[in-house]
Amino acid sequence: MDLRKARSVLAPDQRALEIGCGTGIISLGIAPYAAAVIGIDLSPEMVEIAQRKAERQGVANVDFRVGDGYSLSFDDASFDTVLLFNTLHVVREPTALLREARRLLVQSGYLVTATDCYAEPVPLTVRLKLAVQRLLHMLGVIPFMSYFTREDLLQLFELNAFEVAETDVLHDAPVNYYVLVRKA
Repeated sequence: MDLRKARSVLAPDQRALEIGCGTGIISLGIAPYAAAVIGIDLSPEMVEIAQRKAERQGVANVDFRVGDGYSLSFDDASFDTVLLFNTLHVVREPTALLREARRLLVQSGYLVTATDCYAEPVPLTVRLKLAVQRLLHMLGVIPFMSYFTREDLLQLFELNAFEVAETDVLHDAPVNYYVLVRKA
């Protein structure tokens, strides 16, 4: 994944938070561009993998923790940047997650996302794969899945008091939509 866009909003004196950090790929990728990075994930196994990666790579300014992105113990306005990479489309309540991210951002802080927009038109082969995914979701194998269009995603940010600063398509099929928003 190309992290240049996410890195461009960071400064060496800033703190960043990644909600849904998984194995730490994004957090570790932005660490050289920020003073401190905290990666949060629900899965203790993912956090353990991320911690081992940080140790192996000798990255000291990243802290990985198990936590629920809907309710984090940080003070208001604790972070200059919050990242939600490949997270919004797989959480039960995207609006609640955005509210928590907004609470944690400093005034005019940035939220950086890359979100799969499964409701966008795609070629037949991808549509068939997405149909299987939707079936697995309906059967409960995949617990949460949102089928956003790009417009849905932009409305979600606007309804949660964010101003859209930049957008881009990172992947065409399915559409992975990069959105940079600022706390309004």
